[in-house]
Amino acid sequence: MTAALTQIFYTISAALLIPTELGLLAALFASCWLVGTTLREGLSRRAELAKRQELEALWTSGKNADATAAQTLLKAAVASRTTAGTLGTLATLAEKIDDEPFVEKTVAELQNAMKERCERVDRLVKTGPALGLMGTLIPLGPALLGLAKGDLETLATNLVVAFSTTVVGLTVALISSFVLTTLKRRFRRDVVFLNFALDRLSETAKKAKENGESERVENKDVAKEGKSENGGER
Repeated sequence: MTAALTQIFYTISAALLIPTELGLLAALFASCWLVGTTLREGLSRRAELAKRQELEALWTSGKNADATAAQTLLKAAVASRTTAGTLGTLATLAEKIDDEPFVEKTVAELQNAMKERCERVDRLVKTGPALGLMGTLIPLGPALLGLAKGDLETLATNLVVAFSTTVVGLTVALISSFVLTTLKRRFRRDVVFLNFALDRLSETAKKAKENGESERVENKDVAKEGKSENGGER
């Protein structure tokens, strides 16, 4: 009974070697693709970061003229299509800044998208070492059998496979962890900037409403005074 179970587990583990190796190759390809995507996004974010610094400087001044200039700059940056998605999202929210449920929903969806992307990369960070460990342990069985039989060629071949899969798995984890750290840092900066920009846009919208109401009141007063003057002349 024990020998039969041992043979079953040995057969299962041996059958998993090729899928494990293929999984490691796929994980290595995915991690390299993530590096390329992250670098490309970093280059495209340079123009956006420059515009964001200009916007922050205008909003920090607290002047109404600068707030108006910031909105103009935001629209121009999005229209030029030389910036990444954060400013585009901000421009969409700026048009509906008075609709608080829509703004909260959009920000929450953006944060969820960021978290989901980080989770996908984090799964790759954990999958690489797991597959590498499987690729290390599976060939050790045939290697030990070869050692027991004095078959040094079988022993050496399986040890090469075991060590190689370990190295590939750790490489996947290192590359993916670098990408994950970079993405988390970018997303934190994006969220901080987005919240700051939304606060400034909301303040600007409120001030514009207050100014519009005060102007309407003044116009009504002027109209009443004009009517009273006309009535007195009569």
